[in-house]
Amino acid sequence: MHGQYIRNIHRQFISEEDTFLWLSKGDLKAETESEIVAAQDQALQTKYYAAKILNTETDSKCRLWQQFDDTIDHIISACPIPVKEHYIKRHDKMCAQLHFNICKEKGVQLDKKHWYEHVPKSVETSQGGKVTILWNQQVQTDRTIPSNNQTL
Repeated sequence: MHGQYIRNIHRQFISEEDTFLWLSKGDLKAETESEIVAAQDQALQTKYYAAKILNTETDSKCRLWQQFDDTIDHIISACPIPVKEHYIKRHDKMCAQLHFNICKEKGVQLDKKHWYEHVPKSVETSQGGKVTILWNQQVQTDRTIPSNNQTL
């Protein structure tokens, strides 16, 4: 499977320059670079790798979904179970930083000193009540929006 990632780049509309920008900067530890390259080459210890490359008697299907092969691509982008949970957590953590910064700028009294400790409340009000900041609220619209959190 060595070189599969490079072949996939040429088959898809992926910018080679942007894809390898992290590698040319040289600001990662050697172990981190090694792990990323191993993931790109599909050489991490997955059930698919064990079954197809190491020829063990292992079932190659995803541990969680049991429908698709347990490949690196499946784990990082297609498996519905981690996508639903982990991507939302990652998204919410990034948005918590924005929420923290907006609250600070608008004069909302915060419990924590650092953004990474901040746990947003669903409604925050600035001192004097001039600004109300909402967190993770469903928005009523006149048409269906597929990315609405109720459809996840």
